[in-house]
Amino acid sequence: MTDGALSYAEPVPSDDDTGLPGYISPVDDNEEDATPPEAGDEYVPSPVPEAESNGVTITMDLIDKLLPPVPEEAAHTSDSMPEPEPEPPEEDDEESSSEDETASTTSTASTPSVEDLEPVPVAAPRRKRLPKDTIGHLEDRIAHDGIHAPLTLYNDLIAEYVKRGKIDSARDGYERSLKLYPTVASQWIAYADMEQSAGEFTKAEEVYRRAVEAVTSLLIWEHYLTYVRRRNNVITDGETARRAIIQAFEVVASKVGIDVRSGKVWKDYIDFIKSSPDGQSTWETQQKMDLLRKVFQRVVCIPVENLENLWQDYNLFENSLNKTTARKFLADRAPAYMTARSCLKELQQTSSTLDRDLIPVRPRWRESELGQLALWNRWISWELTDPLGFTSEDGKGGVPGGKEQLIERVLYAYRQALQPLRFYPQIWFDASEYCASVDMPDLQLSFLRDGAAANPGSSLLHFRLAEVYELTKKREDAKKTYQSLAASIIKEIKMAEEICEEKKNALQSREETKSIYSTTDGKPKDDDDEEQVLDNKRDHGLELKIKRVEEKGQERLAELSKDLTLCNTMYMRAMKRMEGLKAARQVFSEARKLPYSTHHIFVASALMEYHHNKGPEIASKIFEIGLRRFVDTVAFVEQYLDFLIMTNDDTNARALFERTASKLSAKDARPLFHKFYAYEAAYGSELSAVARLESRMCELYPDAKPIARFAGRYTLGEHSVIGEREVGPLVYKDILKEEQGISSASLIAEDNFEEDIVTAVPVMAPEPTKSTVKSKRAQKRARTEATGESRKRIRKKEKEKPEPRGTSSNAQQRDPFIGNTNTLPDGVMRLLSLLPPASTYKAVLFDPDALVNLIDHTRIPAVPPPNANLSRFKPG
Repeated sequence: MTDGALSYAEPVPSDDDTGLPGYISPVDDNEEDATPPEAGDEYVPSPVPEAESNGVTITMDLIDKLLPPVPEEAAHTSDSMPEPEPEPPEEDDEESSSEDETASTTSTASTPSVEDLEPVPVAAPRRKRLPKDTIGHLEDRIAHDGIHAPLTLYNDLIAEYVKRGKIDSARDGYERSLKLYPTVASQWIAYADMEQSAGEFTKAEEVYRRAVEAVTSLLIWEHYLTYVRRRNNVITDGETARRAIIQAFEVVASKVGIDVRSGKVWKDYIDFIKSSPDGQSTWETQQKMDLLRKVFQRVVCIPVENLENLWQDYNLFENSLNKTTARKFLADRAPAYMTARSCLKELQQTSSTLDRDLIPVRPRWRESELGQLALWNRWISWELTDPLGFTSEDGKGGVPGGKEQLIERVLYAYRQALQPLRFYPQIWFDASEYCASVDMPDLQLSFLRDGAAANPGSSLLHFRLAEVYELTKKREDAKKTYQSLAASIIKEIKMAEEICEEKKNALQSREETKSIYSTTDGKPKDDDDEEQVLDNKRDHGLELKIKRVEEKGQERLAELSKDLTLCNTMYMRAMKRMEGLKAARQVFSEARKLPYSTHHIFVASALMEYHHNKGPEIASKIFEIGLRRFVDTVAFVEQYLDFLIMTNDDTNARALFERTASKLSAKDARPLFHKFYAYEAAYGSELSAVARLESRMCELYPDAKPIARFAGRYTLGEHSVIGEREVGPLVYKDILKEEQGISSASLIAEDNFEEDIVTAVPVMAPEPTKSTVKSKRAQKRARTEATGESRKRIRKKEKEKPEPRGTSSNAQQRDPFIGNTNTLPDGVMRLLSLLPPASTYKAVLFDPDALVNLIDHTRIPAVPPPNANLSRFKPG
């Protein structure tokens, strides 16, 4: 298979395109139809090139130096430890679960590629699991969910393995979970703790090394620092262990020292230096003081949570050495400290509500998720404004550094955001675009690669990654990116189909169980009819539930099919740019045979051929091939009809209309009738053809008003003199509602109509009647019809000028809102203009006209004079 091939599944029966003049068919369709590919020949996605770590580069040699060599007895502790006694098998529990266990492997710390994250096909287990087979059930659920498996499932599985003493299986569970969730710091820490508990210090150190490469987390670095201090005993090893711990503090400070929560790390670092004994010589003591001063001067310029306490400690430290030099050192750092302290308050307000320990989940766009996304974006935006003044030209920013320090802080914010928002493609994209803006192409590519691996179905990241590859002349990588995205969507489609089938089977099994338990023996014959009625109701309810499941499944499949077609369309266009038209045709030839492809791929290919060849011949052939498959798709027929009209092929346009309109139902063909009717009215050569077409439409659509078609023929852009002045806005609005959803380029849109029409037709207030059921229904209908119109009158009265009282019409006398611009304040009018139209409100409506009419016609007794004798009205 060539690079442009897209054989993902069994192709649909292809059409003969050998008759295309000048069209190069890379594959013989007849041969493919005669010998369909075998099931094992499905397309296997090429892996995305292994991503470089988007974290900071860490020198592993330095980290190795921080730890003493592991003693031989410690390295083999696990070998000498007695193995736990195996638990007795629980009715084939061990046998069923052993099939799911795999050997322990050590993966790299880089983000996994797309092929590592491919979902496991949903398959029925070989045999039914026993209820006690906890491990087997968890493995089945993880296999079923694939890349969508939650982290809690893996943790439950790991806990079960640890409980049974299967450390190798638990280790494998950690490795599998970290492939999907490499940015969860708590998972790495739990993994390292398990290795330490088992005495595997070498493996624990390897876990720490991989963890700090995979994720920039203060929590991981703090645990690693604790581990280093635990392994380096300053009492027994003396100065060697002390130097190793100081180096570890330096590494941690350089990686996460800018974090607002890192104040405790800086404090521990300073206290550790202070706790070291003074040197035997003055030079050694001076070295200790210089190191302490250097650490103080670094931290007082960073907005950390205990900044004021650290500044006070620095002040005491300098004054304890020499008060004369203290004034100089403190004065040099005072501006930077003041800037950092003022920024600390803003930073705490911005980042204090962030949920940094949130386990990444795929977005469902709930209110809580949107709130966290907005908070992270607000922090990143705050860092982008350079509040610490790193790039200030006048040098008054106070904080020493430059553009590099600003970039470091912004990238740190992005990396922190990507830990809980790993499955939000927007953050990956924004981070890569920032790297491009500061001229860091390698890091931009790293963010895009890692983001595409974490989100294998993200069109945003894959399209952008493919563009970067194409711009840098890496054509093979660009093609693999498109193929990986298409393969991921194919897997999503298959999973959606299997999930739909599972839901239907579950419904049927549930209903069968209910029917079994609902039937009882010994019923008299008189109850047979009643039982039959209950069975019929049950069957009908089951059919409705299955139908709803199928409808939702079809909606999901239609959405994914469009995603796949979009991917193939972009792939086809990219191949045309990179390798020419022949390669693009090959992509189209393979993509159009997929059973999931929609009509859009044919339209895109036809238009590509038309604009490349400057002629409609090949494009028309492609449209014809697509018409054989999508003859019942009105949207495709409309696109084909638009193309024929654009190329002035009126003969084939009329033939296409007659050929397709006769095959479609009257309801489906309605857009075609209106489109062709507008074309004949605007560009036809005979009015009789318009009349004949109008006669056919009158027979097919008797509910439509003839004036709608006639008024549509005599419009100019959005201006319709017939609708605005002669038919009346209300009547014309009803006409437009009937034509809504139909291709009507010559008709005024409903939204524009509501904004442009200023003439209002009054609505007569109903006469006061007794409150009966019929009158209530009539009032409800009147409210529905009148509320929208009264709101339009209120919205438009600012534009109307008040007329003299003597010349006002009867309508204006009946409706005080017409012609009066001073009824409500301007603020209220602006609020009313922003409210949606009344037609969007489907609940109980309030009729102001009816209320005013009720008040106007209600008889209220006259108020008695103040001196009236009301004693006769008192009770008793």
